[in-house]
Amino acid sequence: MLFLHGQKNWPARFQSPPPTLQQLPPKDDAVIWSSRHFIIVCEIELTPPRMRTLAQTMESVPLLFQQLPLPLWVPPEAEKAVVRLCRSETSFVARGAPSDAAGYYQPRSGEILIRGDLFLNPPQARPSQLQLGPNEDLLVHELTHLAMHQYGASIPAWLSEGLAEYFAACHLGKGLYDFSQSSRLLKLHIEKFYPIERFPHLILPSPSSLAGSGSRDWLRNNRTALPEDRYRPYATALLLAHYHLEGGTKRRTQLTDYLNHVLEKEIHPKPKPLLE
Repeated sequence: MLFLHGQKNWPARFQSPPPTLQQLPPKDDAVIWSSRHFIIVCEIELTPPRMRTLAQTMESVPLLFQQLPLPLWVPPEAEKAVVRLCRSETSFVARGAPSDAAGYYQPRSGEILIRGDLFLNPPQARPSQLQLGPNEDLLVHELTHLAMHQYGASIPAWLSEGLAEYFAACHLGKGLYDFSQSSRLLKLHIEKFYPIERFPHLILPSPSSLAGSGSRDWLRNNRTALPEDRYRPYATALLLAHYHLEGGTKRRTQLTDYLNHVLEKEIHPKPKPLLE
């Protein structure tokens, strides 16, 4: 792991090592794998090499978060969390996920649900002849929610979603992150949803409009928005996360103090909001 000059304990790049992966006995027509931090339940067919690649991406989140100077690795107390790659929308929804989502973190069970069909064949915002690979951004996003499990609903939705999108945007694949090019990568990430040729002037929600939103408000507003507008709040949240993480030591210290305060459940005095 290389560190950015002048940025204490913040990596320029991070590469997760190859994972230790063990195949377990199948159950209910699903192939089950075990890695260091996860039980991976595959209702879809994946080759062992592809499974190792996905496990490397999954394991990159706890390995990275445990080395960052932020209290981000606070997962459920279970020894290993479950990541389930559902075979269809029917299986996905039957386990409690919303029908209009591609991935969902179940806080009560501590289980991540991924729609396998969309995961292997992610939709594209622009015409392309290129065959896209599995949507590893989606994995990193949902794993970030799992990593921050112990915060529950005590932090604003924009912060939870913004951090999830920030790490997804900086992930290049196979557990490799490049924070030295974060500004460029964030721009490219947003353009996956809003290609510049279709959206030369992209209007995003103001930070103040997101400041009071809890997770339920966020989900409700997202479901009622037009499909073309659903990523706009995420883009704002992504830029806000970038502001706090890479806007200098003072901002990152403010974020660290805020998260520690929330995590320790010190109600009096209440932690000062990051957005006023």
